[in-house]
This record gives sequence, structure tokens and C-alpha cells, in this order.
Amino acid sequence: MWATKTRTISTLLGQCSRCRYASTSRPKITARLPPHTQLRRISTPAASPYQILDQIYKRDTYSNTPPAILSKIDRRLLHHPSHPLSILRNIIESHFSTHTSLTPSSPIVSVWQNFDELGFPPDHPGRSLTDSYYLNKEYMLRTHTSAHEVETYRKGLDRWLISADVYRRDEIDASHYPVFHQMEGTQVWPSSDITEIKELNAKLQKELESCPLIIEDETTISSTNPYQPTHDPELAEEVTKHLKHSLNSLIYRLFGSQQMEGEPLRVRWIEAFFPFTSPSYEVEVWWNGEWLELLGCGVVQQKTLDQAGMFSFRLRTESNAKD
Repeated sequence: MWATKTRTISTLLGQCSRCRYASTSRPKITARLPPHTQLRRISTPAASPYQILDQIYKRDTYSNTPPAILSKIDRRLLHHPSHPLSILRNIIESHFSTHTSLTPSSPIVSVWQNFDELGFPPDHPGRSLTDSYYLNKEYMLRTHTSAHEVETYRKGLDRWLISADVYRRDEIDASHYPVFHQMEGTQVWPSSDITEIKELNAKLQKELESCPLIIEDETTISSTNPYQPTHDPELAEEVTKHLKHSLNSLIYRLFGSQQMEGEPLRVRWIEAFFPFTSPSYEVEVWWNGEWLELLGCGVVQQKTLDQAGMFSFRLRTESNAKD
């Protein structure tokens, strides 16, 4: 049915550019040694391995995770009942009460889980040492909750939610911090469920029409945002409708009661691209006089599902909450 997770593609692409455009035209500086000066090689002790959550990880040339970041792992803000993140998670979980709620115990995943299983190309900027925190060449701090996606599919759950802390090498500003939180989920749609999903869509659409809600959606299915070739177009259309109805309903629950009296809530859908979904979208809400980006979403790539041994349609969406 849906999934939520933190995503800012602009951060992933933009952060990498800081390294790409470093100047290479600076004048060379040559240092001359006094006559008869002897050079001695000074050996330094090898860095000690990382010890995190009772596990040992040897360092190598990929290791770039500082103690300041590792110190955040034990905070577990999602487990503090009075923390805003925990309150928000509880609201979303109650809205999708038929989903199984999961919280992975460790933020450490393999590079394969974080990128390769999800179809990220080898040259994706998110893999860069300037974008992600690595323990070594094989292990890293997850950059998104999707790192647990395939393993969760393999459990055989047909609808679930994952909430977790995630880590990216972002510069700190008003909207970025190296540690933040995501929530993600999925619902399985076998091809035999098309009658059921049509009935659900009709019900959800009727409920949304009764809300003071303006949905701006000019997105279309096109060569740049297509249905997947292995998916039946009729079912793909209904799954995509259900994705949109489900998220519009959630957004209204989160923001609708906070609108000024007499003003409808405005939601805007925008075509997007993510490596692991197609079609894909981003969703914004008009809030305090400007468009606020809430989430990215889409229908999961079938190859990801096949890799997990699941062969039905799945629908997935993403949203984020930050410290």
C-alpha cells in the first residue's frame, strides 16, 4: 500500500559536486631541503577497528566514519514516547494499522544491501565517500531505510512499515543534518486483487472528495516515468491510484487540522526519478506560504521484488522526518 522514507535526491547529487569542481589551476609550490638533510620514514600505528554494538569492523581505505557520528547510534529517538519523531511515527502507524511495524536493531548494513540490491548503478553519487559513511569497503551506515527492503520482503510480509535512523554526509544547515530519520513501507498486490483494489480506490476517492483538500496532480505516465514492462497496465494504473489516494489521506490527517479555518489543504504531485521505483513521484504540501517537500514514492521495481523471491505487484512510498 505505501511506504515512507527520507529522501532528498538534490542532497545526494548536489553534495558530490562540491568535490568535482575543486580547482586544479593553483600554482605549484616547491619546497627545497637544506643540503645534507636526511629524510626518515615515520611509521604510524594502524587505526584500531571500529567496535559498534558488540561487533568488530576492520578499517581500510574506505573507513570515514568519525566518533561524533558513531556516538549518535545509541540515541534511539524513535523509542522515546514523548519525542516528536516517536509521536509522528505513532500517528502514521495508527493510520496504517494493518501494517506490521519494524525497527531494525542496527544501522550497519552491507554496501550490497544499501545500493546493489536496490539497483543503484556503480557510478551513483550516493556511493561516494563524500556522501556516505563507510566502516570499510564492505560495511557502512545505512543511508536510507530501503537498505532493509529486500530482507523484509523475504520474510513474506505483505504489508509493513520500517522506521529507523539513517546517515548521510550532509553539511549542517536549516534543513540538513548528517543523522535523520525515515519511515518506509510496502503493500503486496497480487494480480488477482484487481477487483479489490478498484473497490478500495473508489472508497478512498469518495472519502478524499469530502475533505477540504485541493490535490494538484498533472503527472502522466510517459517514457520518462513509465509503467514497468513486466506489469499489466490496468493493474499498474490501479496500484498507482491507490498509492496516491493512500498518501493524500495520510497527508490530510497530518496537516489538515492545522490549516487556517476556511482554507483547504493544498497538495502537489510532481514526476520524479528513483532507481528503485517506476513510476515515481515526489509530493509537496503548501505550508506557511511555501511548498514543503514531504516525500518521494513509487511502484517498486519488479527486479528488486524478484530478487527477494516475491513476484506480485508492490506499491511503495517515501516520506521523511528529521532530528
